[in-house]
Amino acid sequence: MSQPPHLAQRTKDNPFDVTKRERLLVIGSVFGALIFLLVLGLVFDSERTLVLLRVIPASFFALGKFLPIVAVTGLPGFYDASSGLFSTYDFGLVIWIMDSMTVLLIVYSLEVFYKIPLIGRFLDRANKDAACVLHAFPKFRRISRMGIVLFVLFPVAGTGAIGGSLIGAILGLNRFWLMLCVSFGGFVGGIGMSYATTNFTAQVRWLQQHKGDPLYLILTAIVIVGILAWSTVAFRRALAKARRQMDEEQAESHRLKDSA
Repeated sequence: MSQPPHLAQRTKDNPFDVTKRERLLVIGSVFGALIFLLVLGLVFDSERTLVLLRVIPASFFALGKFLPIVAVTGLPGFYDASSGLFSTYDFGLVIWIMDSMTVLLIVYSLEVFYKIPLIGRFLDRANKDAACVLHAFPKFRRISRMGIVLFVLFPVAGTGAIGGSLIGAILGLNRFWLMLCVSFGGFVGGIGMSYATTNFTAQVRWLQQHKGDPLYLILTAIVIVGILAWSTVAFRRALAKARRQMDEEQAESHRLKDSA
């Protein structure tokens, strides 16, 4: 089955293929801004800055959207909640900034993955399949954007900016839409967890205490596997229907051409 010319053009190139100048400008600006802010922080507010340097890696590799809880419960060896240096909403904004930085760096570094033969072929095929579905179901693009937002804001390990960025890449989203969706999801997720921590402190403490319990982990795994299974089946059905629709369009186009 061949694709219509306009769709073939849409999926021919890597949607994240940017010029070296743009990549260097964006990534350089990000790291330059981070270094500048770090120096300012160490000069004018070294205590809070040093706490962030300890807490942010812990959030990136372990805490995720649960970072605002640290403002209430503390984090031994990293942050003492009694110091009152940060509020829950301060940590919520940290989540937003981290997610925004993460998706930006991934988007402007993704071309490297396309140059790896096995991964590049997988991404290219996935983008073509996604474009096929989006051609047949234009409304699905809006749903996919909202889906990425929900995926990023959901407070479960693995559903952050990295996962959302890769899913958006597979769906073939425009890079600016992808950055906006992930950043917005990080903002809503961070502020949402801050709100929950502030207004449901007792419940949040219980969640923090039981986060490592086997039952919690099993239920979380079941939910994630269920969502992935459902989305995979739904996507395959949509892809099959989209291909049938495209075949019908091509057959109708050939019929009209032959009858002309």
